Amino acid sequence: MTFTHVYVRFERAIAFLILLGMVVVIGLTLYAFALRLWQVTGALPGDLSYAVFQSLFDRVLATIIALEIAHSIREMVSGRHARAQLRTVIVIGMLAVVRKLVVLDVENTSGLFLAGLAAVILALGVTFALVTTFGAQSEPPAAPGAADD
Repeated sequence: MTFTHVYVRFERAIAFLILLGMVVVIGLTLYAFALRLWQVTGALPGDLSYAVFQSLFDRVLATIIALEIAHSIREMVSGRHARAQLRTVIVIGMLAVVRKLVVLDVENTSGLFLAGLAAVILALGVTFALVTTFGAQSEPPAAPGAADD
């Protein structure tokens, strides 16, 4: 057995342990969302402000980001690298920026910061489009009658 094989097994074992940790993180984010939702629905007769909805969406997006990170780690455990992981990382970046936009207080944010976020959104979108376009062109066509995953 070569060093490379040992290292690949080591890498997969570590990724599996991190994946188990991500299961806990996903559970915690889901719990935080459920708790906040419970608090909001208990306060329905009162005023539902924009800040309340911001906090709910923040928790939803945190859960989705944690799920995407777990997906990326799962791909590493299964031995898939390259484009699939790259796409997942780009999607995580997009979700993180969207999460930032949801919780952003626009009135107290500088125009330069908003321009920076716009540049990040544009860069991630272009990168995702390029990876998707060139990835689709370089993949071999599926065999006739092959089952879809």
